[in-house]
Amino acid sequence: MSDNGQFGTLVTLITGTVKNLSLYPKTHPTIKTAVHGVNEILHSLLATRRELVVAVVKNTLLVDRTPFYTTTKGVEEFIDRLIALEINGIIFYRTINEKEILILLESLTIQPEELKKQKGLPERLKNMGVRGVEIKKIEEDVKVEIFKTYTAARNEIVNIMSELRLGHIPEKTKIQEMLNDLNEAMLKDKNTLLCLTMLQDYDEYTFNHSVNVGILSLSLAQELDFKGDDLLFVGLSGILHDIGKTRINRDIILKPSELSEYEWDEMRKHPVHGRDIIKEIGGISDITAHFVLYHHLRYNLSGYPRPDGIASQPEGSRIIAIADTYDSMTTLRPYQRRFDPKESMELLNSRVNEDFDMEYVKAFTKTLGIYPIGSVVRLDTNEIGVVTRTNDAATQRPFVKLILDASGNAIEQMEELSLEEKDTSTRHYKRTIVATVGSAQQGLIDLNRYMK
Repeated sequence: MSDNGQFGTLVTLITGTVKNLSLYPKTHPTIKTAVHGVNEILHSLLATRRELVVAVVKNTLLVDRTPFYTTTKGVEEFIDRLIALEINGIIFYRTINEKEILILLESLTIQPEELKKQKGLPERLKNMGVRGVEIKKIEEDVKVEIFKTYTAARNEIVNIMSELRLGHIPEKTKIQEMLNDLNEAMLKDKNTLLCLTMLQDYDEYTFNHSVNVGILSLSLAQELDFKGDDLLFVGLSGILHDIGKTRINRDIILKPSELSEYEWDEMRKHPVHGRDIIKEIGGISDITAHFVLYHHLRYNLSGYPRPDGIASQPEGSRIIAIADTYDSMTTLRPYQRRFDPKESMELLNSRVNEDFDMEYVKAFTKTLGIYPIGSVVRLDTNEIGVVTRTNDAATQRPFVKLILDASGNAIEQMEELSLEEKDTSTRHYKRTIVATVGSAQQGLIDLNRYMK
């Protein structure tokens, strides 16, 4: 089970057990089974972490900085309970055991007035000998805020595409608002936002891909000095570039093998469908519809649909074409291997002046770096790391998280390191990239663990 799957199970077990403790004695088999399950999941997650944080920030439940946008009554009651107890952060450590988990969850059922008599939850846990749990004040940081912005944009795409699949034209959307939020997030912390484009989720590929292309398009447009409405038109076009696929038979969209000639003919209609849908929704600029229409036209006009009265691919469409291709190549899907980000950049460069505008690809390379975020690299120390942030001042020395030591053993306590760091005695760099790891090996690496 993926980390996100375990997070979901953990939330369900914790919130359910707190509720059940008001119905059953703590010795009841239902409680014992749930506590055992919580303990197993915690230790599975803590095998690769020093600690695991469950927090409530702005009425949102987060596990290890992953927000849970859920409306289940149990989760809502749990959030309300923590707020009433003036608790917003619970930190679990590796020494946690079933006895301590039960004490914690049982303590969460106590009325606030009674807990105050015991000098609060932290003091109660301390007096009862609990050492594997700590109660702390957790503040929302920029990374959490950006993750929530990304998730909200993805959810809006889910809503729009779901309506369109049902044959409904959405009367109102929050997509313009979401785009503004993404643009602000890009200005606050571009690296964190680009990290999120590397998250892998087969089930949510279509929706994640739409947001990713919007983010990558914004980033490239900013590098090309697009401003104001021109910048937002490009970003919105990136998010909506595949909206026309909602009018293509799902069997064709989800087909895991090569498409037939008829199926390809149908697939090639999606840019036209996309333009039509955007016009039907209303309230969105015709410029956005125009960019979406020609995002598969290609720089040398060899793509589709056939150009109608235009002599060149529109600038916005050129940006989306690069972002779309890059995100498609760097995403692992059941029927397609994931290309290394650096390898993907090389493939883009090999197709300049044919499929892509050379100057735009140069700008894209500059904004993502020589070793784009998500690249798995081998260092001269024989360690393996994942690039988590670019370094504009020294493009060949990005920030990395080490995942394998020199002997090939997994590193449990992952910390972000700057490859600009030098040995104080020799003044030589401590680590230098010597190569990227091949795509085949990269496909075995779960990037979700390193990109958040």
